[in-house]
Formats: sequence, C-alpha cells, structure tokens
Amino acid sequence: MRTKLTVFFITIAVALTVLVVTSTTSASQVHLQLAEFKAELAKGQAEKLARRNLTVYGKVKEGSIERDGVKAKFVIIDGKNELIVQHSGKNLLPDTFQDGAEAGVEGSYDATHNIFTSHKVMAKCASRYESTAKK
Repeated sequence: MRTKLTVFFITIAVALTVLVVTSTTSASQVHLQLAEFKAELAKGQAEKLARRNLTVYGKVKEGSIERDGVKAKFVIIDGKNELIVQHSGKNLLPDTFQDGAEAGVEGSYDATHNIFTSHKVMAKCASRYESTAKK
C-alpha cells in the first residue's frame, strides 16, 4: 500500500511539473522596446519571435495611421527603427491613439511578410500625464 501511495504522489508531481513548464513557455508574454525587437531580428531570431506572444513598444509615426472601420494599419518607430503594424480590430483603438503617441502593440509577428499583427493597442498621450507648473 505504501509503494502505491509513493508512486501516486510521484506521478502527480511529475504531471504538475510538466503542466507548469509547458504552459509557461507557450503562453508567456514577451515585452520589448522596438529597438530590442529589431536587435533580436538582426540576430536571426525571427522564427522564434513569430511563435511568441509579444508586446512591442514605440511611437506612432506621424501620418502613418490608416483606419478601415475597426481595423487599422500604422507604423511604430523608435529612432531609426520602424515596424508596420496591422491591427485586427478585435479590440477598438484607444482614444489616445494618435500620431506621435507612445504605443504598445500586443500580438504576433509574421516573419515572412515582416508585419506585426496586433489584437490590442495601448496608447499614452504624453500631454495628459504631464504635470502643470504652478506659478
């Protein structure tokens, strides 16, 4: 009886370990600045990044926003780095999403077409968060 109980607990422990390891590697979210994302691509990590859930941060390029109903296409920049983003429209774009806004796009990277497909966009309008100087 004692051997059966030991085998049972070992089996449960192994099963839980396998479950934790497989779920965290496939569902983990990677957060990168656009420069870091481009550096990973330069290292030949495109296929690895294409299999991950990503959030990439940058600024919305002036004049790049093309809206099509709830869908949109735009470019985020970080210095000289640029990334084309195709927003799926599953979630609406935030009110603060505009040219020059700091934005985070959550989704996946298509290495064959060099396009990031987002299902969620987060934007921050700098003027809303600046403190006003008192005189």
